[in-house]
Order: sequence, then structure tokens, then C-alpha cells
Amino acid sequence: DEAQHWLNKYKVLENAMDAIFEGNDMAAKVEVIVEYLLTRHADDAKDALRKLGVLPKVLDVYEMSATMEECSIGIGTWRKLVQCFKEFMQVDSISVSEDAWRKLGADVGEIKTGTFEYTKSKKKGASRTEKGSYWAMDPREELERNLSDIVNNYDNFDPSWVDAIQALYAGDHGKGKHRFACKTVLHLTVPGGKKVCETQIYPLADIKATKDTCEIFKKSIHEHLAPGINQVVHGNVLFKQVGEGDARKWECKIVDDKHADFKHPLNAKGVEAFMVGDLKFYSQMLGKEDFASAWCCLCQLKHAQWQGLADTPGVLWTLDLIKQQHDTNQEHGHTGADRMGVREYPYFDIPAENYIWPILHTLIGVGNNILDHLVEYADHKIQLLPGRQIILRDEVKEIDKEIADDEESIAHFTSPNFGSGSDTIRSIKVKISDCRGLIRTHQRSPELAPTVDVPTVEAEIEKYEKEIKSLEDDLAKMKENVKKLKRSRKSKTDAIDTIRSSRKLDNDSLYTGIDRILQRYKINRAEYHGGDLTGVDIKKLMHDAANIMKEIREYLINSLHDDSNETEQSIIDKCGNVETLLTLWDGILSNLHTRFPTTEVCDETQKFVDAAIKLAHEMGMSKTVKGHGAERHIVSQMRRVYGGLFEFDEQWAERIHQEGYKYDMKYRSRSEAKAAYVRVSNTRRSTKPQTQNAMKRVKQRFKKGPLKRTLDNEEEERKAKRERRLAAVEG
Repeated sequence: DEAQHWLNKYKVLENAMDAIFEGNDMAAKVEVIVEYLLTRHADDAKDALRKLGVLPKVLDVYEMSATMEECSIGIGTWRKLVQCFKEFMQVDSISVSEDAWRKLGADVGEIKTGTFEYTKSKKKGASRTEKGSYWAMDPREELERNLSDIVNNYDNFDPSWVDAIQALYAGDHGKGKHRFACKTVLHLTVPGGKKVCETQIYPLADIKATKDTCEIFKKSIHEHLAPGINQVVHGNVLFKQVGEGDARKWECKIVDDKHADFKHPLNAKGVEAFMVGDLKFYSQMLGKEDFASAWCCLCQLKHAQWQGLADTPGVLWTLDLIKQQHDTNQEHGHTGADRMGVREYPYFDIPAENYIWPILHTLIGVGNNILDHLVEYADHKIQLLPGRQIILRDEVKEIDKEIADDEESIAHFTSPNFGSGSDTIRSIKVKISDCRGLIRTHQRSPELAPTVDVPTVEAEIEKYEKEIKSLEDDLAKMKENVKKLKRSRKSKTDAIDTIRSSRKLDNDSLYTGIDRILQRYKINRAEYHGGDLTGVDIKKLMHDAANIMKEIREYLINSLHDDSNETEQSIIDKCGNVETLLTLWDGILSNLHTRFPTTEVCDETQKFVDAAIKLAHEMGMSKTVKGHGAERHIVSQMRRVYGGLFEFDEQWAERIHQEGYKYDMKYRSRSEAKAAYVRVSNTRRSTKPQTQNAMKRVKQRFKKGPLKRTLDNEEEERKAKRERRLAAVEG
């Protein structure tokens, strides 16, 4: 009946067109009708054509923001694209206006900025003064803003849906910047019983300085972050509806225990703050700077006490215990081990037990230790390299780190950015020019500058010129030091070549040969990490441990030195142990990324850890602080933290670093404050839930799923890996 109805309707229209128009030129008839509709009823006609898919839909502000984010373009490039689309596609409008897009990112909090000076100390007692700068935002306000965005994206949201609110704070230093960020995690149970986890990641502060110390942290962003973070630690989130009618929405506010609704049974929810980062960052934030590897940041054990297999769990630190230890140190003048690694009070009120043991950095540390152990075995036992050659190779690595550090300092000095050495020289030259202008004015027209004391001004010029010379000398010294380091590096590599020649060795050491095998699996040592593997490469190493170790085993057997005491079987045993160790840590990493892990998964993870620690001990490897933390702390946190540790892998903080660096490069000609505003505004647009939903639509539509054969192979591989992990535990 419906089909017949439309058929009759179309027939009426056909008859009407035959009655109105003459001739058989249907295209002309249609053109006249469309022209009439677009002239007399333009808006309705265009809307109808868009619904039918004839005209492209005008992008709303979230779709516009999602498009720019997906394409990694700014407003300037977007403007050019729109101009091209309008010309080539003959459309009037592509999206909402630029003003609407700008307003979407305008709801940002106050950005506080400042500068400071610090001393950059070098080896052999040399030092110089550098300028740093920073920007920071209020952590409490940003948490409120982002929580409000999340809940207002739900129709008929109710605070009873909230299971847990977590604020993860992270800091990391690299490429001349310390970056501080937050990840808001909101756990919900929506109608129907489905559990949902919503996250928002956003920057809170940056410090521009080539040095990473507590002194710099306290001189810059600490005072701007601490009040807000401490309010989050001690507060509750109050969900309150504001506005009327269609403008009615939820507002999230952090309230303290003095607020009337602090314990509201329905609308007040607790929020738990955590810290995420590497052990150096933790030691700094807990008032234990420079003791990251000598003392555990979570318990009171030192390096010697956690060695071996018979160590006992240490007493867990609390903020009060750290403060008491600091007071005792001050009162009795404790030094050395008596200080128990404590220098000062913790910087924030985040409980010590909420410093989540670093998953990514433990993975990196453990993976590189295993690889170093294998390379050392190859050097000493298989190829019998002279000790001198190994020492020279290690010295070359250290020189490479020094060169990278100095080149970073030179890049910071010569950059046009605010606070750099070049910027300081430019500003001093302006002052000199102003001083000379005063003198000329006084000499030509004394009545215009009667108070000018020429000798005083000339003394000022002399002082400024000395400052410029001092800065230029600093730069020259840095460049000369790099040249010296490179000459030293060449002399050491030449010495290595001489040793190789005298022993009639091939050009390649086993170290290089093992590297070649790793490179076939796209695993490369990172120059800026001093030759260590990064997290991504460690994951590849663990994932393909069986295949990689098979190749390395055959390579070492074929490279066995005639005078070596090793045998084919001993090489097979060593490589088998390394493979087992990598497989166990792969299992640990996999389990740590389980959402809402069961007791069985947690127990299994602890078994994997215990087996890995035991095997490493049997292989003669010492237990580092990262191994200790994995053995004694990480699984207990996995059990205790709501939802497990899936959201706590510090990879998200690393991504914040990478994104921040891209913004730094793109907006390096702007002041720190303006560049920060652009970055924060763009982050606000891209992290809006509606923008994220638009980006998901694109990914879901155009993402090609794996073939069934691929899925079957992956499932078989997962089963095989699990069997290997369990076998490793039992073995």
C-alpha cells in the first residue's frame, strides 16, 4: 500500500510537469523546478536536498573539530581547504563558522606564566646560569570542567551511575621540557547494568628548562599546582543541575568537608588522586630526590635489603612517616643511610600508596637489563672480547649521552624562544641601544634629557656588554666541549678498531650481530636513550621472544670462539632462560592491562613475577629497584585500585609529551603564554566527548577489520603464548 501510494504521487507530479511544461527536455524541466525551489524556498529546499544526500551536510562544530584533529591541521590550513571545496565543489557552506569553532575551545581556565633563573652545573665544576619559563593551570578547575563535559554527554545522566572517580597526575621531562598532565577517569554503570569507563587527558603545566630538579619544580609550577591537587585529594565531587529548560545541565564541583553537601547521599561522590610517572619523578614528588634507585619509593627498603630471594616486605611509607623521617633527619643531622632517602616533605597530599608503580618504565628497565645480560654473556663467554674493548664501548655510550645533553643545551641557547640565551642577548642589546640613545639625546639636546648622568649610563652599557660576552663565551664553551667529546669518541672507536684488527676479528662484534637480528624484527636502539630500547621495542622483543631467541641462539653457536669454555648446550640453555624470562614479563605486562582483574588473574600475575625474579636470580642477574617494585608492590596495587591498572600505564603521559613537543615546534615563535593558550584551547576542542564521538564514527566506518584467517592465527598465537607463560611458571 505504501509503495502504491508513492507511485500514485509520483504519477501526479509527472502529469503536472507535462501540463505545465512543453517539449520533452526533462533536464530543462527539472532545472526550472529546482531553480524555483532554491529561489523561493531556499532554506527548506537545501535542507531537503541534504536529507536526501544530494547536497553535502554542513559540518557541526564537533565534526569540524574532529576533522581537523584527524587530519592534524590548524585553522589556517582548514581555511584553505574550505576555500578549495567551495570553488571546486560549488557549495556555499562546508561547516559552521570559525567563530563557533573558536568558542568551542574558549572555555579554558586561567593560564599562569612566569620566568626564573637556575644554574646548569656541568662536570669538572663548570656551571652557567640559564633562564627558564613555565605555564600552569588550576588542577581542580580543570577536573571540574572535564567531568562536566563527560556527564553532560549522557542523556538523563544520574549521579547514581557513578562507581568511581579517579584523577591521575603525571610528570615527565624530556627535550628541554618538564610536562605535567592529568587523566580523568570516570567509572559508570549505565542503565542496563553495562560498565563504562570514560577518560579525558589534558595538560596542566609545562616547564621549559634543560635541567630537571626539585629546585626548578619549586621555582616554577609547584605553587600553582599544589593547592588545586590537594583540594582534589581531600574533597568530594558534587553533581548539581543548573540552568532551566533546554539549557539545563550538570555542573561538577570539588567541595571540601565544610560544604553543606559534602556528604550528600545522592549527589556527592568521592574522588581518588593518583600519581603516575617514572621513579625519578616519584622520588622528587615524595621529597626523596636522587634516591630513586637506592631506596624504594613505596617502602623503607634500600638496595641491599631487597637482593636475593629471601628478602622480606618492607614497611610501607605514608606521607606522615616521610614527614616524621625528615623531621628526625633535621633534628639529629642524619646523613647517608640514616636519612632513609628522605630530603624534604612530599610536595602534594596524594597518599604515598597511590604512587602507582610505573608499568611502562619497569618494562623498559627490565627488558633492557635482560638484553644487556645476554650481550654481556656473548661478549665475555662466546667471543671472549678483551675487557679493554668492552670498557671502551661503554665509554663511547657515555660520551654519546654527554654529546646529546650538550647539543640539547646548545639548541635551547640558540633557539628564538623566550628565555633562551639568544633571546636574552637580543633583549640586552635593546637595553644597550636605549642607553646609547639617551646619551645621544643628552649630547644633542640636553634640555630633553637633563637628568642623564653619562658616566652612569656608560657604566650600565659596559655591564650589559660584559653580560653579552659572558653568554657568548658560554655558548662557545659548549660548542668547544662538543668538539672535544667528538674527538674523544673518535679516539675510543679507533682504539676499538685497533683491538679488533690485532685479534683479526671481523668488523662486527656479537653486540652488533645481535642488533642486526633485532633490526629484522624492527627493534632499534634509540640514540637519545643512550642505546637502550624504548617501550615499543621492548614489547616487540617480548612478543617475538621465541623467534628472536631462536635466531640469536643459532648466531651465538656459529660464533663460538675456539678458546671459549662454553658449549652448544650451554648456549641453548642460556638463550632458553632469556626467552623464558622475556615470556614471563610479557605475561606480567599482559595481565597488568586487564580491566577489573579477578583474584585468579592477580594471583597468576604474582606467580609470573615470582618466577621471573627467581629465574633472573639463578641467571646471576641482580635485582634492580624496578624488579623489587614488581615483586612487592605492583600486584597489591592491581588488587586494590578500582578497575585494576589498565588506565595507569604511563604511556598516556608519554603521548602528552609528544603532542606538547609538536605544539612547541609549531608555535615556537610565540610567547610561552600564547603558545600554551593555543595548545589548551585545541585540547579542549579535541577532548570534548562529542568531538571524540565524531572521530570514532570515522574510524568505525573506514577501519578495515582483520581477515578471519588473521583472527584465527592471532587466537592460536595467544593460546600458545599463554601455554608458554604457564610452562615457564611451572618450570
